[in-house]
Amino acid sequence: MGNLLASLRTAANSMKAFEKALAVVQNNVTNASTPGYAKQQVDFVALRFQPELGIAGGVAAGGLVSGRDRFSEQSVQRQAGQLGSRSALAAALSEVEPVFDIASGSGIAAALDDFYASFSSLSVTPNSIPAREAVIRSARDLAGTFQFTAATLARSGDNARQEISGVLREISRIGADIRDLNVEIRKDYRNRSDAGLEARMYSALEELSRLVDFTALKQEDGTYTVLAGGQIPLVIGDRRFDLTADMSSEQVVVRDFDGRDVTATIQQGRLAGMLDFVNRRLSSYKEDLDRLASGLADRVNGLLAGGVDLNGVPPTVDLFDYEAAAGAASTLQVTGIQPEQIAAALPGAPGGNGNALLLAGLATSPEIDGSTFMEFFGGLSGRVGADIRAAQDDERTASLLLSQARNLRDQVSAVDLNEEAATMVEYQRAYEASARLIRVIDELTDTMMGILR
Repeated sequence: MGNLLASLRTAANSMKAFEKALAVVQNNVTNASTPGYAKQQVDFVALRFQPELGIAGGVAAGGLVSGRDRFSEQSVQRQAGQLGSRSALAAALSEVEPVFDIASGSGIAAALDDFYASFSSLSVTPNSIPAREAVIRSARDLAGTFQFTAATLARSGDNARQEISGVLREISRIGADIRDLNVEIRKDYRNRSDAGLEARMYSALEELSRLVDFTALKQEDGTYTVLAGGQIPLVIGDRRFDLTADMSSEQVVVRDFDGRDVTATIQQGRLAGMLDFVNRRLSSYKEDLDRLASGLADRVNGLLAGGVDLNGVPPTVDLFDYEAAAGAASTLQVTGIQPEQIAAALPGAPGGNGNALLLAGLATSPEIDGSTFMEFFGGLSGRVGADIRAAQDDERTASLLLSQARNLRDQVSAVDLNEEAATMVEYQRAYEASARLIRVIDELTDTMMGILR
């Protein structure tokens, strides 16, 4: 009789264990599409079995085991950060691409061609007022094109700065979510193994990885410490620390909660991509554009100053003017010069076309870094185009690597409905077997009681 009761107790314990396992399977299926959720399973524990001592053995449900793999999670976060930086840079560069398209038949390249052509025409009829007016008109078009290009770069910079501000607000919002989850985890030690809280935490971390690179450290109390760039505190326990952007100069500076410059620490995510665009790419394009504008204006003004105008005297007015401190390209303009003041001739041959030929010859003369003005602009345009192509290629590669990382993670930790269905059948059969054993024991008990009566 004692053995029957021991077997009954063993079967009842087994049913409880398989009931818990079935509940875990049901929870997995329910959360199959929940962002950040990792499958769980019951850790079954074999009980001690020594019949001679009356220890009947059996099985008990131990703790829950998460299928989450931290290495694959970190791989996804790393690839998401790379995609964030590449896509941000590619999108920002696409805004400036049109003004550097040489093949479009417009922009600075076309305006330079027209400007050189106007001096070539003037050399044919150096004393023609309409030809001189054409020179001034083409100069105004060229100056306007420089201004438009500079304005496009400035507008792209403003958009990028707004994007940086928006990214920092998003980082702050996600940091607040992580802090709130930390507070909830601290409320009850059982929350440390809560699959729902863990799913929300990893979903927030993956969202954060698109914006900025970080290191997430799980503490003994179950909370997470998040350090941007592996060094800058974003979240520690129940405290959140904000990053800010100093935009008082052309270079955007990211500062931590203590006001320190941490710009160089940010290496991945949308924040890094936009900082790269503003601080490195855009400033380089603007610097070269200003060099081109000032170099061209100074050279043209210098040649004109060495000639004589229609009246045979040196000109008193330059053709171009600009403010170097404010940016030569954005401030380049034509002065109030009159057609008869254009110095088309050289001092030794008044009324001739010597100076007009020199000015037209700028089209083929190496004037800046050993290149013509057109070649210099072509090099700048080529660099912009190469940067765009590289960013777009990197974006596609990062997208593929992120998909691969997610697939590998899902193979390890995502809920597989087919697998869960097979596991459910297995547990159901085990449960039914234990239930059948209880019925058999019940029948045997009734039989023995009948015999004893």
